Amino acid sequence: MTPRIAIIGGGSAHWTPRLLLDFINTPSLAESEVVLMDTAPQSLPPVQQLADHIASLGSVGLQTTTTTDLDAALDGAQFVITGFSVGGFEAMRHDLEIPERYGLSQPVGDSVGPGGIARALRSVPVAVGIARAMERRCPDALLVNVSNPLTALCRAVTRETAVSTVGLCNELVGLTWALSLLFDVGMHEVDPVVGGVNHFPLVTALRIGESDGFTMLRSVMDQPVATLDDPIWMDPPDGSHWRKVSAGEKWTKGDVVANNRLKLELFRRFGVLPGASDTHVAEFFPWFVTEASGFGADWCVHHYGIDGHRADKETDEAELAELMTSQELPPWPSGELVAPLLHAIVSGDERHLPVNVPNTGQVIGLEHGPVLECMGVANASGITPRDRVEVGSLLGECLRRVVHSQELTVEAALTGDRTLVLEAMLTDQLAGRLPYEHIVALTDDLLTATAPWLDQFAQ
Repeated sequence: MTPRIAIIGGGSAHWTPRLLLDFINTPSLAESEVVLMDTAPQSLPPVQQLADHIASLGSVGLQTTTTTDLDAALDGAQFVITGFSVGGFEAMRHDLEIPERYGLSQPVGDSVGPGGIARALRSVPVAVGIARAMERRCPDALLVNVSNPLTALCRAVTRETAVSTVGLCNELVGLTWALSLLFDVGMHEVDPVVGGVNHFPLVTALRIGESDGFTMLRSVMDQPVATLDDPIWMDPPDGSHWRKVSAGEKWTKGDVVANNRLKLELFRRFGVLPGASDTHVAEFFPWFVTEASGFGADWCVHHYGIDGHRADKETDEAELAELMTSQELPPWPSGELVAPLLHAIVSGDERHLPVNVPNTGQVIGLEHGPVLECMGVANASGITPRDRVEVGSLLGECLRRVVHSQELTVEAALTGDRTLVLEAMLTDQLAGRLPYEHIVALTDDLLTATAPWLDQFAQ
């Protein structure tokens, strides 16, 4: 079978090069028909040229075309990948700068908090529109969403349409990588049991090889960071935004612990390990990004800011240009999970991957329907949750509150109800740090500033 794959937001200099390279380096996907669709026609010629170039280097039959017509992109598709940002930096600037004026600094601002809620309000209608077009043009296709806020977008689609949907994020891949550095094991030997939401996956049990990973982790945490001076098997990439705390030139296991201090503190206290980077995890709590901690600096929390997000785009564009002049394909995978998932479905080669799918009982104690992150089994039959998980302690209660806020956010985005937006803000833990009247004013300011992308609220 030759897979036909549509990438919506295919002009992206971030997603498209990574996905195409992964397809070429995956034998079951190397002959795929890929359609790159984007509403910005000027973004498509560079990625088409890249696709032709890397296909020739790989000597594979990957066929890539471009279009600005959504229906044409969807016709005959077996897989539809959505990677888009409604309003781009022009809208994102408001997500970050308006809360900042009220004293609320968001490290990322794309999933939860005022920024994540505002992003969902303008993105949910677009995601649902794509899914409804899929119902008309390719009703049996699988929608693979990689856009943020990932949980809210997947939930809106699964609530409003019959389209099979999964959200994919590589944050848990980052956790397995960090643990592999800490314990000198292969990433494939790290096996977490997970229940949570995107950017807040909660690990309730952990195997590392044949051993109890939580026991191993507690043993390391009992040692002072300064004594963990063994070098790690690879330096962290710049994109990890880690800060070196050890002396000397070599990165050490102490650096791994220091740059995961926030999640390890929560694990130490409550016995559940958040599985995303500390920069993401910090946004799900009101306690870490505060004046007292230098807005997270004491916890090694990295803040992107709008300039940081712009810098990431510039890096993506520079890497695309470099790839265009390369005469060799990078042999290593991108770390994204789209190609492994599609390979499992196309080939039947079973894979266990973190997935975001509706709760059907895999997370005990939460209602059925909301989209949750868990370990999934992917094969020729599709995707199913692997484990049944109960998230206890304070973190389980935090998870329930996050789910409730995201349900309110989706409802607000679909109905254009301003009161529901305020309820979502008041329920959100990061926004909840502010006085009531400030949350009301911040909500009004965000709705006003982003009105050009919020047609549903114009009524």
